Amino acid sequence: MAESLHEVRGPLAWVMIQEGGKLWKWAEAEVQEAIDTVWHYHGEISRMYGRFSRCQVPDKLSITMREPYGVILGITPWNFPLAVPSWKIFAALAGGNAIVMKAAEQTPTTLSILCYLVLCAIADELGPTRAERLAGVFQVLHGRGETVGKVALEEGDYDKVMLIAGRRRKPVSLELGGHAAIVLLDDFDLDRAVAEAVVANCGDSGQRCVSLRAVFAQDTVVDEFRRRYVERIKGLRIGNPADPATVMGPLVSEEQLERVESGVARALAEGGERVYGGFPLKKAPGAARTEIPAAPEAWERGYFFPPTVIEARDPANYAMHHEIFGPVLCLSTFGGRNREEALLNAVRLMNESRYGLSNAVLTNQLDFAMKAMERAKTGILYIGRGTTGAELGKPFGGVKDSGHGREGAGLDEVTYLKQVYIDYHGKPRMAQAGADEVVQRLLQGSRALGESVFGGR
Repeated sequence: MAESLHEVRGPLAWVMIQEGGKLWKWAEAEVQEAIDTVWHYHGEISRMYGRFSRCQVPDKLSITMREPYGVILGITPWNFPLAVPSWKIFAALAGGNAIVMKAAEQTPTTLSILCYLVLCAIADELGPTRAERLAGVFQVLHGRGETVGKVALEEGDYDKVMLIAGRRRKPVSLELGGHAAIVLLDDFDLDRAVAEAVVANCGDSGQRCVSLRAVFAQDTVVDEFRRRYVERIKGLRIGNPADPATVMGPLVSEEQLERVESGVARALAEGGERVYGGFPLKKAPGAARTEIPAAPEAWERGYFFPPTVIEARDPANYAMHHEIFGPVLCLSTFGGRNREEALLNAVRLMNESRYGLSNAVLTNQLDFAMKAMERAKTGILYIGRGTTGAELGKPFGGVKDSGHGREGAGLDEVTYLKQVYIDYHGKPRMAQAGADEVVQRLLQGSRALGESVFGGR
């Protein structure tokens, strides 16, 4: 499977560019992540073999083993049409499960190609006869979420549903997005902070669950951070994602463009101040054409939304609590009577979000970083860099409204533990060290010790 993905790396990246508007570098990186995921779960298979151990009593052994759930339903997002499905698919298969994936209607082709490659790899490895029997081990459903997805959730007979299944008492893991924030303290290098924020907010045009949504900058540096950040995003070229000169591509669809536009409008209506951007390129005022470096065709067609900065002095502003899934950054500030109080105020503001997927603290002081680590209510916390990025072998997921459960770390989410005891003693007894002969042996030993120490007295 890994070899197949490597062979089609270029064409598969091109499909993602055509379907979702990803830049070349992001699309190729996603294919590489899928390849890495295959190898990661290949290594995880050894965990299915089980573990032997001794028990508390003699003549008894323990086997702790992992068992597949059976059939898993995975519902995948459109923003990572290859990487995120790969987490689910290869975890499920390595754990001995079959899996049915509901493809995102915006990016259906990428997942279809992945399914085809998996089935071809099975046929190449096992031959046509065995492959035919395994043809259903990975299947793809296509259609809209409110129709096909709804039926799959409510009527499908799945042993693990990876979206909503609480009322059916099915095991479930949920990844529901986030509202990532950076806390910036004044001891951190500002140019580095700006660079981290631009990558985290504008990468994939802000269409990542871990994309940066808010920056809480200390009051001593907020003005300079704002100036340098706006200066930096003014140089980001917007245009065709297949053009190597492009730094920011389009949003995935017209519907998504309208959602981002609507979210920005509401944030401004609630008192947010527009610092930069804030409108689709097709609706940009005339002055913006000299301010925003976009390719000529991007002004007339396509779903382009430039990097946008909104300043929100009211912490209750819409943009501070809702995920505007685009390149929109909400800027706020914090202070305190001393540096420690300032940090605590910033972490408190970050924790007020109803989300808790990925957050970051930019500071060079170890004690501040450790205090933030202890207090931040988040599934992922970065120290010294932005909010984006995930590594295989490490758990990915959030708390609060960002979801439940973790993916990417191993087989825990797609298998359950089975504990087996083998008792070959021959007589009924308690599970603990309470068998008669064990008790008698202990009593005899204690009497002998007492006699040797106290002379039988």
